[in-house]
Amino acid sequence: MGKIKSINPANEEIYGELKETSFSEIDKIVRKAKEEKKWAGKSSEERMEIVGNLISLLEKSKEELSKIMALEIGKAIKAGRHEVEIAMKRVEAFCKKIPKFLEDEVIFEDDIEKNIVRFEPLGVVSVISPWNAPVFVSLANIIPPLLCGNNVIWKPSEYSSFTGLKLAELFNELKKFGLPENAFQIVIGGKVVGKKLVESDIDLVALTGSIMAGKEVVKNSSEKLHKFVLELGGKDPAIVLEDCDLEKAVREIVKSATMYTGQVCFGVERVYCARKIYDEFVEKCVEETKKIIIGNPLDEKTDMGPFAVKFQMEKYISHIEEAIQKGAKLVYGGDKLKEKGYFVNPGVMVNVNHGMKIMKEETFGPVIPIMSFDKIEEAIKLANDSDYGLTASVWTSDLRKGEEIAKRIEAGTVEVNRHGMSKAGCPWGGYKMSGIGRIYSKEGVREFTNIKHVWVVKK
Repeated sequence: MGKIKSINPANEEIYGELKETSFSEIDKIVRKAKEEKKWAGKSSEERMEIVGNLISLLEKSKEELSKIMALEIGKAIKAGRHEVEIAMKRVEAFCKKIPKFLEDEVIFEDDIEKNIVRFEPLGVVSVISPWNAPVFVSLANIIPPLLCGNNVIWKPSEYSSFTGLKLAELFNELKKFGLPENAFQIVIGGKVVGKKLVESDIDLVALTGSIMAGKEVVKNSSEKLHKFVLELGGKDPAIVLEDCDLEKAVREIVKSATMYTGQVCFGVERVYCARKIYDEFVEKCVEETKKIIIGNPLDEKTDMGPFAVKFQMEKYISHIEEAIQKGAKLVYGGDKLKEKGYFVNPGVMVNVNHGMKIMKEETFGPVIPIMSFDKIEEAIKLANDSDYGLTASVWTSDLRKGEEIAKRIEAGTVEVNRHGMSKAGCPWGGYKMSGIGRIYSKEGVREFTNIKHVWVVKK
């Protein structure tokens, strides 16, 4: 196998190199995971107690993890700290909720019979995580199957492998508290390593990534008929009504669209604004976007660092250029900064339409393309005119109206007067090509179990 080179996106210098896990090592890792039975044999409460120690380990490692993310993927260090903090809260929530999610359910009982549903470990779960949020997203996909009693094999993105190795160290420390040796293992590598892992004798693949990556998982799982849970990104719309709190809508939409340099699956990627407030909304978006401080990710003042990888910056620029060629107008930003590093100005665009990639394909960058609408029916139709359906938002002071609109939008999560993170205990996943399955909730946790019906006849 080859080596992975990690490039510091702020200066384009090599941050470090790592050797990829060989195929023979992967076979050995899978075999060890298949043979590990101690973890599944523990109660969910025992597993919760052991995994709960991860919270304090994350707290102790918060600064180190934040610095690694800044150097490896260009994440502003204060954003890195925030990511670790929300990951800690999510681990805590999982430890509290998952034992209840796994309790036996009596579906029917009378004097003659009893029907019970049980939730048992699947076996071996492979988790393949992305580079944009290498702590939060990774843990959000590792912890649930682990607490369900599965053994987990994790492949972090090849672009955030050093962050992955640091997280793996923390799991290694959990062994002092009772985590079995082979209940959690890590493999390092790119697409070839991921393909090998998916084709191995495992039981489920949990992937967060692109549509293309999701299709590869489905194809490579076909021989073994693995289960899979896929979260495949979004082209998330925001509908802004004329009766909204305009200051709040602008502030939150700009924040969502530029968070982590726009490299978030749930970030606002297109806006439909009521015509009566359109000009004011665009003007205020520009004002708010200008406030964002771009710079060295290690600088405490920096709000937005560079893109994590060069190809993502190039995609961002190409989407903007294609839109301009078709008649769109940049009213602010959207340009590359500095000769070295993958830095850009966040952009605000108008005169856009659905014949442009920037309104149809996932840009995954800090740009806000804005269209106006006259009737809400038009806005809903435009919001649903997408292959994606992960998240969406509606901005209005009329909460009943907002809720009614939310019901008609084709997305896994629709928020009224906010646009952002998932909430622990609530299902997370997408409609259409944004994914298959759900995570984070009772339904999501049970994706990582074998569901058994026990039918007892009393007489």
